[in-house]
Amino acid sequence: MMPMFDETEQQRTKPCHLLGFADEQSILGAISTGIDTFDSCYPTRLRCHGTLLTKEGQLNAKSGKHD
Repeated sequence: MMPMFDETEQQRTKPCHLLGFADEQSILGAISTGIDTFDSCYPTRLRCHGTLLTKEGQLNAKSGKHD
């Protein structure tokens, strides 16, 4: 679930940090609401399962197609 911000929070003077998002859509949603920095285990979880994030989408490196 994405946090909701009102206009007074949008005019803040300090960076806004988001912890614990779970997927790519959350990243995009957070950027559009003004989040400045992120922290998540999502990329690490993907890496452990052999998945890479690319501009074209997710890439399963363990599938053997990319050896």
